[in-house]
Amino acid sequence: MPTEHDYLKAMEKHTRKQKLRKARKNNPANLKKEKPRQRDWSAYSDDEWDDGGFYQDERVMPPGSEELRKETAKAAEKVQLHEDEDGINQLEPEIEEEHLPGVVIEVAANRCKVQVDGEMLDCSFRRAMLKHESAFTTLAAVGDEVRVSEIESGVGVVEQVLPRRNMLARLHRPDAGKTSSRRRVIAANIDQVLVVASWRKPNIWPELVDRYLIAAARNDLEAVICVNKIDLVADQSELEETIQPYRDAGYQVILTSAETGAGVDTLRDLLAGSITVFAGLSGVGKSSLLSRIEPGLKLRTLTVGERGKNRNQGRHTTTMATMYPLKEGGALIDTPGIREFGLAFLHQAELASFYPEFTRLNGGCEYADCTHTHEPGCRIKAAVAQGEISPMRYESYVKILEGLPGK
Repeated sequence: MPTEHDYLKAMEKHTRKQKLRKARKNNPANLKKEKPRQRDWSAYSDDEWDDGGFYQDERVMPPGSEELRKETAKAAEKVQLHEDEDGINQLEPEIEEEHLPGVVIEVAANRCKVQVDGEMLDCSFRRAMLKHESAFTTLAAVGDEVRVSEIESGVGVVEQVLPRRNMLARLHRPDAGKTSSRRRVIAANIDQVLVVASWRKPNIWPELVDRYLIAAARNDLEAVICVNKIDLVADQSELEETIQPYRDAGYQVILTSAETGAGVDTLRDLLAGSITVFAGLSGVGKSSLLSRIEPGLKLRTLTVGERGKNRNQGRHTTTMATMYPLKEGGALIDTPGIREFGLAFLHQAELASFYPEFTRLNGGCEYADCTHTHEPGCRIKAAVAQGEISPMRYESYVKILEGLPGK
């Protein structure tokens, strides 16, 4: 009958097998397959068979199995799992001395451009990283710090993506709403987010601006609002009425015109010495502003559609996020314009905490779990009716709330 020692031994063996199986999955050993070695078993005497160290509970392993197991175990020791702030395990091999530190400047499908000591490398990702499951749609994002190995001049392999300080990310499929969980990282390791909107062509969209502000706050990022195309303002009082609620909430608002150059100097001073991501709707003039700030870049721009189904809507001129260094120090990340920005892992009960004008009235509602939509005795709704809170900001809150999971 098996003893307790036998059970403990079996459990240890099972645990060891699980670790090795996991290591094989993440790090398939690229061992050269060799023919099984031939052994003349007739050369052993009967005594040698009896005393050859074989036990009843020991398996006879195929040729090469012991070497494969040792190699896999060695790889398992080398590879560590890093858990980021969102609880997502990311493959993190130990740093090798020959791996060079760099920063991701641009990302395409399973490839990226990495700046290493002033040199630009066109890099692929090591195979084990491609097989690793992730909650993100890409292995790296612009701004990521990485370790690379150079294969030949101008070509390398990303060996490791270092843990991020922060990131700006959105749901990969905003239309999936409450059921989607994968995220697309727009940029990583940044200092501030410049939320660019345009006054007209396309019209300023408060809900999208608010979504960016919420995403920035959740990652402890400074957010600044830039309203571009003020050369199209016909009624100055309407402009002031629109932007004042953001100023009242504590946000800095900069008014610019890429056409006339208005506000560009103020914007240039704001960006100097910081890593800033330009984010916003398509066609608001992000690339045009960047060209004004750094004229030598000569980025491609298009005019907003004047007719047909694209009338007054922006068109994509930037197709992928790219980092550009600034003469005054720091860098700017130009991103493709989007029309939807889904907020990942945010629940309805948390949303109000990202509206500063709401948090100032905390505790004033009759119900502790008030959603500020239909409940009686709601202090927030009363503040909207009394003009203490902007109806525009409240409407934005309600629209965003409808797309979030309840708990």
